[in-house]
Amino acid sequence: MNALRYGLVTGAALCLWAGLAAAQQQPLTGVYAKQGGTLVVLEGDGQTLVQYESTFPQGQSMGACECTFAVQKKTSPKSWALTTFQSQGKWTLDLDPNKLVLKGPGTDCCGAGWSGQDSFSRPFSRALSTCTVKAKEARLQPLDGSRQGPTVVSGDKVEAHAASPLPDVVPVRVVKGTQVVTGLLPGGELDCGTQAAGVEAASSGALKALAGKWLQVRRKGKGYLIEEWCGANTPSVTVDAAGSILIDFGQDDLKGQVKSVKSEARGGSTLQVAYPSGSSETLKWTVTDAKRNVMRVQGGKDYFREGYLYVRDDARKDIPVKAEVCEEEE
Repeated sequence: MNALRYGLVTGAALCLWAGLAAAQQQPLTGVYAKQGGTLVVLEGDGQTLVQYESTFPQGQSMGACECTFAVQKKTSPKSWALTTFQSQGKWTLDLDPNKLVLKGPGTDCCGAGWSGQDSFSRPFSRALSTCTVKAKEARLQPLDGSRQGPTVVSGDKVEAHAASPLPDVVPVRVVKGTQVVTGLLPGGELDCGTQAAGVEAASSGALKALAGKWLQVRRKGKGYLIEEWCGANTPSVTVDAAGSILIDFGQDDLKGQVKSVKSEARGGSTLQVAYPSGSSETLKWTVTDAKRNVMRVQGGKDYFREGYLYVRDDARKDIPVKAEVCEEEE
């Protein structure tokens, strides 16, 4: 009886351990995106790569994180130690049951102002895109550049996060039979297709009504003021009737694509904007002064969360300009 009880308990324990191990080893390869950020995991037999892109408020402008890591050590089923082969700081990816949490100093790829960590929901991931190699022959490079990787040839299929446009260097994953390898390939050697604008965005009269350049203004008394800064542009938003959008933060800019547009009351619109990183945000344009062509742009969780006023560039007449006094260079 004791032997039987021991066998049942041991068997139950082994089943529980096997179940936990299977859950812990569940593949993580995929794209985890949210408003303002994207995390990409590419698992391989010899090397696992992690790609992170995000934007975050940095004073009156926006900062950006663009980091690619290799998994240095899987310290436990719940945590990976990462390396960028550039930064001396400690980076980790915590594998919580419901989310992935990236932690690090921000040195090199993020800079001052980054919060030190970012998290992404595990259930809401999507598969990597399939890209085709265009080059006659290309060799995958490991992140540290210490050795030559395997070769791919024209027509070969690789998996990647197909941002648009592709960056100069793209982390990819290649499945060849039972072998899975990862590495870096030049973006110019890959064809990942094009991300076409939504039909609604391309043909919408509401979007065409917004087409043009909009300069940021602030209220002054009963009027408005345009501010000019030394070494920086006046923040602006430029919308193209075909659906492209360029957000100039002053010192940095960000390109996006309008995927859908909804007309609102009194000439306003709500735009769904997608960015090359895979993130997206909803921006609501509200008419605040129809006579002066002034609108408020508000939405998302980063730059536009509080809302800013913009005037159409060709209607800025009579709005005074306050130029910052610049120090003369010696």
